[in-house]
Amino acid sequence: MTFHDLIEQARQGDRVALGRLLIAHDARLRGHISRRISHDLQGLLSVEDVLQETYIEAHRHIGGFEPHGPQAIYRWLAAIADHKLIDAARAAHAAKRPPPHRALTSPVDRSTSFLALAELVDDKGKTPSRVVAGQEAVRSVQVALAALPEACRQAVWMRHIEGQSVSEIATALGRTEHAVHQLCYRGLALLREQMGSRSRYLSDSR
Repeated sequence: MTFHDLIEQARQGDRVALGRLLIAHDARLRGHISRRISHDLQGLLSVEDVLQETYIEAHRHIGGFEPHGPQAIYRWLAAIADHKLIDAARAAHAAKRPPPHRALTSPVDRSTSFLALAELVDDKGKTPSRVVAGQEAVRSVQVALAALPEACRQAVWMRHIEGQSVSEIATALGRTEHAVHQLCYRGLALLREQMGSRSRYLSDSR
């Protein structure tokens, strides 16, 4: 199947097709984002943070994407990532974050959290980290996470990627702790369902 076919299917709402496109461009996008995270934001923002927002935006607006040339999908995703970086920088300054020398001394790396989440949604022993190695497991689970309903995605991200407590999440989202537990449970169930087919579209996207 060609990229053109995948793009047309994705534009028609096929999430698996969009997932293939995102995974195919993931490594290049990570490099693009990494080069553009300024030194003063490295301890406050991760590549995965920006990539997640980019994927979410892609899910929201893929229907309006107009392909023009073989590199069009990458240019579109990179442009979304650039806008998300600008938004993140503005938010950091607006929040009056600590100056660089008081921030974390090294860039944030969430890959370990994504690998742990991949293991958590193990489908009958076929975890993504066993089906595909290392960074591919991170890519696979991050693409799947971006496709979740917003409330579930927020709860799972805050709990399993950022490591926040249920009470902290409840306060941030304005929900009860019971509701947060339900959101996480539903989110993990949806991820488990999606990750069961990750190897199918990963093999087709190579």
